[in-house]
Amino acid sequence: MGLFNMWTFIFTIINLLVLYYILKKLLFKPVTQFLENRENKIKSSLEEAEKERQEAYNLKAKYEEILQNADNERKAIIERAQKFAEDKANKIIDDANKEAKAILDRAKEEATLEKIKAMHDLRVELSQLVIDAASRVLEKKLPIDDEDIINEVIEEAGASWRK
Repeated sequence: MGLFNMWTFIFTIINLLVLYYILKKLLFKPVTQFLENRENKIKSSLEEAEKERQEAYNLKAKYEEILQNADNERKAIIERAQKFAEDKANKIIDDANKEAKAILDRAKEEATLEKIKAMHDLRVELSQLVIDAASRVLEKKLPIDDEDIINEVIEEAGASWRK
């Protein structure tokens, strides 16, 4: 017997084949399947991450658009408010100018009326003074009929005085 025995060699080969078959069924297949599953999970995770990244990018673009629209709307509101304020200020100024003009017109009318009243009062006083002066000169009271003549003289004097 030597170092090399044929039957031992054959049984060792058979044992190796059986062990390989058992390991293939029990170990290699589950490990290979586990690795394939792991690889598929990683791929799906990467795909999902890419999909979520794309969704996030889309949401970011959408929010930036919303922010831009809000900014534009804010600017439009401010412009409308400024226009409204300017229109309101102009209306207030116009109303104030109209009221001031109306006050000036009323004041002019009142001044004219006061002037007419003062002239009338002056005429009445002047006619009374003229009558009193004439009465003193004549030392008698004039009859009522002569007052028409005096008023005529005063009217003529008033016409020349107004010039």
